[in-house]
Amino acid sequence: MAKARNLFRREVFTRMYLWRHPEVRGGKDGVVHGHGDVALTRIGNAQLKGIGRYMSQFKLDAVYCSDLQRSMLVAEAVGRSQDPRRKPQARMSLRELNLGEWEGMDIKQIQKQHPEELEARWNDIANYRIAGGETLTELAERIVPVFQEIIGKHQGREVCVISHGGVNRVFLAKLLGMPLDRIFRIDQEYACLNLIDVFEDGIPLVRSINQKVIE
Repeated sequence: MAKARNLFRREVFTRMYLWRHPEVRGGKDGVVHGHGDVALTRIGNAQLKGIGRYMSQFKLDAVYCSDLQRSMLVAEAVGRSQDPRRKPQARMSLRELNLGEWEGMDIKQIQKQHPEELEARWNDIANYRIAGGETLTELAERIVPVFQEIIGKHQGREVCVISHGGVNRVFLAKLLGMPLDRIFRIDQEYACLNLIDVFEDGIPLVRSINQKVIE
């Protein structure tokens, strides 16, 4: 059971190791992936192994991920680092933002083919819906209850969640009381770690963001 000193008393908290998935194909070239099930690169596979090794030093109560392979493969490695039979709990609701028509396009293609839509999105990041996709507000409505469920289910324990850049930014923004139109003030590099403690009274403490703990 995890404990920490909070002002003048010790309180039980739930600790979450929240990762962004490793490097994916096309990511360094500006290709955007939401619900598309893209594979990891060679570097991404090395990062996957590094995350598994890093998490082996902690005693986890559970491992969660989205149902996309760039998240699931890492979660499976983390699970094996705990117990060869440990299976992650995959949730479709933890998928990245649905990017609709923009899925699989790079930023130059989007700028060329959808200049007005791109400008409209930057003018209203929280509420603009890409054709066939979803808004950041809808993403928040989808993921926040899942995180709340995970925290509630594992009170006083340690859990690991392997998720996505947009998902992590939205959840961190909610924890920090930031409006969604400022989520890109939060950096989320590939294979970065965010460390979050949530106390019994529901108050969160974000201990680190975008931490690079593996090569």
